[in-house]
Amino acid sequence: MSQIFYEIEILDESIKVHQTTHKKSVRVVEFYAQKKIRERYLAFVDPETIYRHIDAGHQLELDGCYVKDFSVAVYKRSRHLDEEAEVVINGINAKDSFFDCDAFTDFSRLKFEGDVNFKQTIFSHGSLNFSHSKFNCATVNFSGCDFHSHQTVFQYAEFECELISFENAHFDGQVVLFINANIKADEVTFKRVNFNQSKVKFHFAEFGDGLKSFEKIKFYGPVLDFRKVIWGAGKIDFRRSLFGNGHFTFEESSMSSGKLTFRLSKFEGGDLSFRRTDFGTQEANFDHVSFGCRTITFESCLVNKLSISNSDVHATLDLRVRRADCIDLSESYLHSITDLNYLKEETLRILYIEGTRNLGKIIIDWKRNEVKNLILNQDTSNESKAHQFNIIKENFAKNGQYADEDWAYVYYKRLELLYQKENGIKKYKGLKFFILISHYLKSLIFDKMGLFATSPTRVFFSMLVAIFLFATIYVTFHFVGLGEIINSVDAKDKLDVFDKSLYHSSITFFTIGYGDYYPTSWNRLVSAIEGWVGVFLMSYFTVAFVRKILR
Repeated sequence: MSQIFYEIEILDESIKVHQTTHKKSVRVVEFYAQKKIRERYLAFVDPETIYRHIDAGHQLELDGCYVKDFSVAVYKRSRHLDEEAEVVINGINAKDSFFDCDAFTDFSRLKFEGDVNFKQTIFSHGSLNFSHSKFNCATVNFSGCDFHSHQTVFQYAEFECELISFENAHFDGQVVLFINANIKADEVTFKRVNFNQSKVKFHFAEFGDGLKSFEKIKFYGPVLDFRKVIWGAGKIDFRRSLFGNGHFTFEESSMSSGKLTFRLSKFEGGDLSFRRTDFGTQEANFDHVSFGCRTITFESCLVNKLSISNSDVHATLDLRVRRADCIDLSESYLHSITDLNYLKEETLRILYIEGTRNLGKIIIDWKRNEVKNLILNQDTSNESKAHQFNIIKENFAKNGQYADEDWAYVYYKRLELLYQKENGIKKYKGLKFFILISHYLKSLIFDKMGLFATSPTRVFFSMLVAIFLFATIYVTFHFVGLGEIINSVDAKDKLDVFDKSLYHSSITFFTIGYGDYYPTSWNRLVSAIEGWVGVFLMSYFTVAFVRKILR
């Protein structure tokens, strides 16, 4: 409820405004919270005088005037016109004016064919009605207006202008309606508008292709409704705006092109919905935004890039988009549930989570949502990708998705190895050959042979491969005369060279050491190496196996 009210006193004293002398004047005293803040004098103009100017086709000059109970409906009845008849006004200047009423101020079904200037005008009490009006002019100026009317209605209004400005306006009523309005202009600005606690409804409105600016607006009402709005092309700017605990919705709205930005805005509570919104071919930007909402949903929306970076998100965040090239959550704090578990394959191509602090849970599936490609598709460094896989890994562990955690850990370690190789070559160019050898050995041993201790099955298979590989070496050395596998106890089993090599390889690998067969010559060196490999792979298997069992 507004704390502003006015004391009106009509005086039988003349006043001169813009070279025009008026017989009566009006003393207007403005109070805020029972305290007087301003006093001024306006020219008194009765509605019938305005009606006669409309009859004559004159431009209405009402700057600095006080008008009580202006009504197009009353004008039509007094002229015996049909209620649906269109009344033409060839422009109106009403800067610094005051439109007062007992019930309503009615501008409905007017056609404005000259510029409209209500700058810093006050609309007090009752209902203000511009419904079905047409503005066919260069400029429509409501900047700095105070709308104290219970209802401010621009429903079904049509604007064909270069500039529409509500900049710095204040709305203190219960309802502001732009439902089904056709707002076509090169620039539409609601900059620094304070909607206070009004219900604000734009649903089914249609904008043109110019700039739509809602920068630094304030809204503390229950509903700010942009459902099914057609935004056209051009930038839509909600930067540095402040939203209270109401419900804010863009559901099923669409834009053909142009960027939507809420950068540096703040949502103190309520719900924020972009369900089934079509953002066109450009970016939806929510960088550096504070979200104190209960829920934020982008379910089934279409967007090229959705950026929620460097933001503080306390809400449940639904990112189950219908299609997106990129979602950027980098450097943001996620305090609650973030749902990325969309069902359709190839819905999302890239996900950025570099530096994201995940204090809640990210709901996502490694296989169905192709998490590997979401990060590998990025045009970022291997170090950055490694960090992001690590964030995903920790999230899967928190969610109990242990199979998914393993795969995230594998790619984290793979990218970490690649980064270490690149960084090593960059710092020690002369040692490039040795760095490459070291990298390939680490990749073979830690990755290929056991997926960084996440797959005991792969380690076990690697053990079998190692046993057969060393057995092959023993057989080869036998035929080229570099060593033998000799029986030391006159065994009667009559094993051939293949059987002896496989048997010796097995007991050497597992460090059993029966001693019934022993190597000679170069086979002794190979056996020593195999013993070390066996100890390593058995330990590797134990780690991987116990890790699986414990989880």
